[in-house]
Amino acid sequence: MAQPNGDGHLTKQLTTNHILLMNINRIIISGNLVASPTLRETNSGTPVASVTIANNEFFNDGEGERQQVTTFVDMTVWGKSGEGFASLAKKGQEVIIEGQLRRNNWESEDGQKHSKHFLKAESWQFTQYRRQEESTEAAPEKGAKETKKAASKDTG
Repeated sequence: MAQPNGDGHLTKQLTTNHILLMNINRIIISGNLVASPTLRETNSGTPVASVTIANNEFFNDGEGERQQVTTFVDMTVWGKSGEGFASLAKKGQEVIIEGQLRRNNWESEDGQKHSKHFLKAESWQFTQYRRQEESTEAAPEKGAKETKKAASKDTG
């Protein structure tokens, strides 16, 4: 059974008195898509959708002025889920993502070492299906089709 060990971490004690730290790598973040996702395939043919999320935090500073801090998080969605995400998600949409924090390491041609953290999404959902502009743009088209249909019934 896991119990606090005094330093804020949960530990599990085995009968042999060895202590194991529980490794938890779970990220939940919400924000808006900075751009529409890009979809690519790995060399083995696995689909991968990539996108950046902007997460905004608002607070009042010491003088009572409202401040905003934006954190940008790169994200990948793999497999069929990635295909679905790439086909449905659009720039500006608000999403909630749950997954794991990962890190890529690489070396550039000049020998410089680089690393980058990203979120490997395991589940995602939109907080709203369409942005307001999209739903108001779609409304006249629907009305126009209904009007056209009604007019053809009147003449037919």
